[in-house]
Amino acid sequence: MKTTIHTLKREYKDNQTYLNEKQNLFQNLTYMMIEKELNHNDIHIKHEEVMDYYKKCEDIDETIAFFDEKYDQQLDKLGEKEEMFDDDALVFYIVKVIEHFVDIHQIPDKNYIASDLLELIQKDHDYHDLLEQTQSIMKRLIKMKHEKNQDLQNTFSPYGIDLEQFFTRVFQEIDYIEHQVSFLTKLYSLLKELQNEYALSLRYVEIRMDVLSTLTKYTQENLDEEIKDICKNYPQYRFMLYYKIMTTLQQIGETGLLKKYYHEVNACIPMNEEQKDLLEVIQEIFG
Repeated sequence: MKTTIHTLKREYKDNQTYLNEKQNLFQNLTYMMIEKELNHNDIHIKHEEVMDYYKKCEDIDETIAFFDEKYDQQLDKLGEKEEMFDDDALVFYIVKVIEHFVDIHQIPDKNYIASDLLELIQKDHDYHDLLEQTQSIMKRLIKMKHEKNQDLQNTFSPYGIDLEQFFTRVFQEIDYIEHQVSFLTKLYSLLKELQNEYALSLRYVEIRMDVLSTLTKYTQENLDEEIKDICKNYPQYRFMLYYKIMTTLQQIGETGLLKKYYHEVNACIPMNEEQKDLLEVIQEIFG
């Protein structure tokens, strides 16, 4: 059967066939075609107002909900016609408008982010390009609509994405590449913000320490504050953090800070045998 906008639902042999045909219909319509048909059905929506609202909230679901409520009665009448072009048209329309006027790789929506993550996971990329794209994804994750301390790992597991494994892969080589201070500072700040927004595993603390250690090669600005912050919130990583930072300071010949942090870490009392062993390693290497 050749599908047309006004084909009645009852002409299809079953509901699934109807839904599949409706999906095909809207995929083949432009946002302008949908807008014109909505206008014919007393839904006087314009793409400009859709984009104005989306720019304020940067959330597709919120934008859909706003216009769904605004045109509630008109959409009910449209749905009562039992035609292919029904009240779902508004959802397809809003998504098509946003995809037309916004770079989908900048949209803070889990579906688009998941798509980009899968592309990064499945294909090889230049390392600097991988870091740049990961930076963009972190910005979008932070802006994505979510509850405070939401479990980010579970958010993307339905897409077959192990987010922790992805971040581990991205940052495991960061210490071996030449970087600009400004870029590393942005990456580090985004990791901190991501930790503040979501319930992340302790693996992200380790990644954050690795990035801070790499950043230390280029600048020691605010290093005291960052060490104190990590030690306060994650005391179990105190001795590992000092070890990483001091190793970097030794590599770059920063003896003044190296002596300072050596005295600091020696004043700390290990919480367990693992920390005690690490303190002994620090004393042996840097003492």
